[in-house]
Amino acid sequence: MSVTSRSALSVAVIVVAGAAADLATKAWAQSRLSGGRDITLGGGLLRLQLAINHGAAFGLGASLEPLLTIASLVIVVLLAWWAVRAGSQTQRVGAALAAAGGLGNLVDRLIRPPSVLHGGVVDWLHVSFYGPIFNLADVLLRGGLVLAAAGWLFSRRTAPAPQTPAP
Repeated sequence: MSVTSRSALSVAVIVVAGAAADLATKAWAQSRLSGGRDITLGGGLLRLQLAINHGAAFGLGASLEPLLTIASLVIVVLLAWWAVRAGSQTQRVGAALAAAGGLGNLVDRLIRPPSVLHGGVVDWLHVSFYGPIFNLADVLLRGGLVLAAAGWLFSRRTAPAPQTPAP
């Protein structure tokens, strides 16, 4: 198996596992938190509360659902491409985790009511010091991007400088 094939396989495993974990937690949240129920943990530090978001981050662009869905698809493909072609393991894992998060939210937009391309993203996590309610996909997406960017920056910092020929 070539290096590229192994990279693609490892990326696919991370993306599928991350998206599956996200979708499983959303299914749990819908079953346990519907009807206005919530669960408070850690003395109020964490509240599990169901919310459906038809927009992007912070609910922005809620009237542009089909465009958000298409943009999400493009972003997931670009993140997966970055992961497969990454120059370091840190970049690969980070970009794959970000693609997994993007895929989890993309699936919501595709399959959740009211219809294809208009589905709402299931959010269910709320921490007391952070305003918006979010989900595991959001954590994977943002955390993965930070990890991939850090890996990229570190590889740029430690790469040998190009040698200039002597005159």
